[in-house]
Amino acid sequence: MSVLHDSPLVAGLMTRHGMALLHDAADAPRGLVLLFLPSHARPHLETPDIAAVLPDLLRACAGLVPPGAAPAGAVADAALESALLAEIDDLSLPALVLLHDGRPAGAISRMRDWDEYGRRLSALLAPFAHPTLTDQPA
Repeated sequence: MSVLHDSPLVAGLMTRHGMALLHDAADAPRGLVLLFLPSHARPHLETPDIAAVLPDLLRACAGLVPPGAAPAGAVADAALESALLAEIDDLSLPALVLLHDGRPAGAISRMRDWDEYGRRLSALLAPFAHPTLTDQPA
């Protein structure tokens, strides 16, 4: 069985949160997409944890970029996951990959604590942030 069937939290990203299942990065919506690579080839204990926090991470990302530029969420199927693993150096699964117009713009491997996700997502989104937002104290 697929991780999409084995993990209700991963499946819920699509059914409850309306995230797309992407087969190819070129199919990603224009703009920013925070793509979840859940580790299709091998079950991983961190997969449900990342699936559980991904909607909250997306809400946090909305405050890091201008209105209307917040990343959409999506889940990679096994083929796209495999392609991105071959393309991105030092990527460990499960992971989050930031796509910009269908191209990888950065990644965060494995489960992280909330503060580390905040730092890493801020760094990944900095090139897309409004200048006045990056000047504000943390």
